[in-house]
Amino acid sequence: MKRKLILLTVAALAVSLGVGVRLMAQEKKAEEKKKAEKASGDVGLLDTEKNYLILVTKEGKLITLDFDGKTKVTATESRDAKMSDVGLGSKATVEYLVKEDKALDAKIKAAEEEVNRLRNEQKKTATKMDYVPAKAGE
Repeated sequence: MKRKLILLTVAALAVSLGVGVRLMAQEKKAEEKKKAEKASGDVGLLDTEKNYLILVTKEGKLITLDFDGKTKVTATESRDAKMSDVGLGSKATVEYLVKEDKALDAKIKAAEEEVNRLRNEQKKTATKMDYVPAKAGE
C-alpha cells in the first residue's frame, strides 16, 4: 500500500514537470514567431550610451526604440555600420519587435479607451535599421 502511494506520487510529479516544461517551450516558440514591425522617419535622438533612439515619423509620431549589439545597422550603400555612425536627421527605416508586458496588457483590458496610448508605451527593440546620412545644413 505504501509502495503504491509512493509510485503514484512520483508519477504525478513526473507528469506535472513534463507539462510545465512543455508549456515553457510553447511560450518560447510563440515569442520567436513574432513578426517584426517597420517604421520610417527621421532620427530625432540617438543615445549610444543608454542604447536608445527616437524615430520621428512623417505623421509626427515619436517611436522610442532600444537597441543593443545585436541590432543590425546598414547604410543605404549596403555597407555595415555602427549605431554611432547614424547622425541626427538621418532618414531611417527601422524593424522592431514589441516585447510583451503582462502588466501593460492588464491595463489595456481595464481601460479600452486608452488602448492606443498604452500600446505606444510598450517597449520596442530595434532589430534592423537602414539610413541615409543627413546632409550638412539640414
